[in-house]
Amino acid sequence: MRTEELLEHADYLLGVAAGKCDSWDDAQDLVQAALLEGLLAIRKGKQIDNARNWLVTVLNRRFYDMLRSKYRKPLVFCGVDYALARDTVEAPDLPEAGDLTEEENLRRLVARMTKQYREVLTRHYFRGQGVREIAEKLSLPENTVKSRLRLGRDILRKDLTMEKYQKQSFEPETLWMATTGIPGLEDEPYTLVKDDKIAMNLLILAYEKPVTLPELADAIGISTAYVEPIVERLVDGDLMKRTGDKVFTDFVIYTEEDRLSSLELQKALAAELFESIWQQVEEGLNTLRGTKYYQEQNASARLKLEGYFALRSVYMSVLRARDKVAGLLSIKEYPDRKNGGKWYAMGNRYPADYDYDHSPYALYNISGEASRMIEHLPGAKYVVLCDYDVDDEILGKAHRVYQEAVDSPESAEFVMKLLYAVYRDDESLLSGIPGKMLENVDIFLNLDFLERSPEGKLKLKVPVLNEEDRNAFFGLTNEYAEKLLASFRGDYNRMFHNPVEVPKHLQSDVPGFLRYLNTCCYFPTALLYEARTRGRFLKGCTGPVPAVLMVVAEE
Repeated sequence: MRTEELLEHADYLLGVAAGKCDSWDDAQDLVQAALLEGLLAIRKGKQIDNARNWLVTVLNRRFYDMLRSKYRKPLVFCGVDYALARDTVEAPDLPEAGDLTEEENLRRLVARMTKQYREVLTRHYFRGQGVREIAEKLSLPENTVKSRLRLGRDILRKDLTMEKYQKQSFEPETLWMATTGIPGLEDEPYTLVKDDKIAMNLLILAYEKPVTLPELADAIGISTAYVEPIVERLVDGDLMKRTGDKVFTDFVIYTEEDRLSSLELQKALAAELFESIWQQVEEGLNTLRGTKYYQEQNASARLKLEGYFALRSVYMSVLRARDKVAGLLSIKEYPDRKNGGKWYAMGNRYPADYDYDHSPYALYNISGEASRMIEHLPGAKYVVLCDYDVDDEILGKAHRVYQEAVDSPESAEFVMKLLYAVYRDDESLLSGIPGKMLENVDIFLNLDFLERSPEGKLKLKVPVLNEEDRNAFFGLTNEYAEKLLASFRGDYNRMFHNPVEVPKHLQSDVPGFLRYLNTCCYFPTALLYEARTRGRFLKGCTGPVPAVLMVVAEE
């Protein structure tokens, strides 16, 4: 029996359903569910001799299903369980896991819908969420959710075809960019992607193998004409490359599996080695506390210097051990990029609606060391701001929060000018800072960069060093990084297994240290977490103590 013959029974089924249901909406739902089950059965090659009787049987089963628990479980189109009655009944004709054509088709149709329908259909049919859960998640009345599901099913029933759209078309993923090296003048590569979901998902789709632009357009569900300028921007910005009539993503992309692959090993090793490592860190901290530049800081700034020293000493020792395994690459060897950049990009891929705050590694994430310099500010040859960004339970957040104050590629520069103006106690220096950042100055109070006096005056809580003291401080951290490396290199090597596999066409473009990034990136923060939870570091500190410092080279 053909699909067209099946659909000829729709009116008869609607009459049967109307006699059973209390509402026209419920009757339509029953008919659509029965017809969709029939369509799937045909796709699977099922022989249906008497279509009308077969469909009525399915409709009756669905009716009793509805009576037992309306919307108790989702109807299924593609390999997800049907909401079966508790009594044993004839199993519906579900597609097998390997039968992807129907799933691809349904994804295409969902992708074409406007957000209000796409959102509820995706949650209901592809994630298995019930009406009540969807209503709560989207802050909608349950009747609105039901209505959108019904209308969405109308569209699916009317337009079942076999075009191939990928998951990115109906449930776009997120790709957060990171980099090592020197960003371009316009903050490339970050600004090439930012929060552009289309760009993110084009990069994801072109990662495993080179693809043509029409293939990308088909996969993501939009016209090639709209894909072309985005791809051109990514190619021009060195995030994609061309090969013939195809393009591919030209940087490593990490998945959740990559990020989790050695997390537990790193945590366990940090706990095991803590006492031995911390003995050397405390020795270095005692040396730091005896320096003049440390003693000249206020109490809050001193703690930040201690946190910076502890984190950087451990982190640098681990990175140097990693580089001996993965290969050392100096910044001079990084590729030259547009707008004066010299960087390697990295991407972290996350599924839709990923819960970042409750991910297994959220506590141990680290970003940095980040350093930025501005020359020729009034009274200074240059000013440098250095920081690491980690969770507040470790030390504290820093540069990943700057754009919350002002959404601009120059957000870090504005932060430096703000801190320098407070340091100089010179309001005239605030003239070059966007008003939005000044309105959001409480962000920097919460970060513990600034405090407000009882009179309302801003005061700096970030340590400030001159050139000589900066060199002495970093020299001290490097000295203890080398001591830790000499003592624990053999232990560190236990982490350096299972580097990320990259596609063959990318192997020459992704340096070894980026393939080994996730094998050791959590160890330094895991060690500091041990220090804090054991009461051995920053004891009694309940707020953030970010690893941040400012260098001011006086004129």
